[in-house]
Amino acid sequence: MTMEIIVPLTELVHYFNKRNRLARGATGEDEFGIVDGRVQARFRGRMLGTLFQPVVEHSGQVLGHEAYLQVLEGEGLGLPAHAVFLDARDDEELVHLDRVARTLHALNFLLEREQQGGWLSLNVHPQLIRAVRDHHGHVFETVLSRCGLTPERIVLELTDDGFESLPRLAGAIEAYRERGYRVAIDNFGRHSSDLERLETLAPDIVKLDRSLIGHAGHLSLAKRVMTDMSEEIHGLGLTVLSQCIENPLQLQVARDAGADWLQGNQIGRPALNCLPVIRPRRPREAA
Repeated sequence: MTMEIIVPLTELVHYFNKRNRLARGATGEDEFGIVDGRVQARFRGRMLGTLFQPVVEHSGQVLGHEAYLQVLEGEGLGLPAHAVFLDARDDEELVHLDRVARTLHALNFLLEREQQGGWLSLNVHPQLIRAVRDHHGHVFETVLSRCGLTPERIVLELTDDGFESLPRLAGAIEAYRERGYRVAIDNFGRHSSDLERLETLAPDIVKLDRSLIGHAGHLSLAKRVMTDMSEEIHGLGLTVLSQCIENPLQLQVARDAGADWLQGNQIGRPALNCLPVIRPRRPREAA
């Protein structure tokens, strides 16, 4: 690892540790640390890290990556990352953990030298939308600016179960988009596939729920359902992402159904490092 990466990263980690202590009045251990050239975060006796999963277009070209929490040490090894949030004692601590996780991912994303032009997709916990009334994205924007990233490089993923307050969620999405973030509605079709609600929310990207991709014996039905849904979502001017693609047959279904972007273990498993984002070269102009 070169010094031009390590020195600024060390300074950033020091800055965020000091900032968090001042904000929370904490005098204990630092939350962020650098181990083997990567950033880790401490929460309730656990050490957390980052994994990246690629998102590609039809040609297979990598567009960006979604970041996931990884439990490295402590209770919960091997559990889904969202289980970490169950230990938050109250809304304040959960909101803090949510921001710590996104800061952790942004810091590790800085180490990915092949990501010029690629974007980073980050999950926003639903409770943050309920607990934070306004100025959505403002705090995280200051984090990004310190990391040399802009909101335009970030996709924020929000889950809509169809039952939450529509005005509050729509207001949060509007605030994020006004600041330059792109917004994805995650797991669309699990609890609700209300297109009028989706039109009101007005995200940039719609991630179809894993239940829609189908399994052996049900792929033809999955293709019909996903094709119809993709056409309706495209009619709203939104991008369709098919996720949780686990085998070649599901990949073909997603392509045939008209999904714009693709994600899943068949394409690339979550890993410590991002895949290169390679942009096609412009053809040379004739002399």
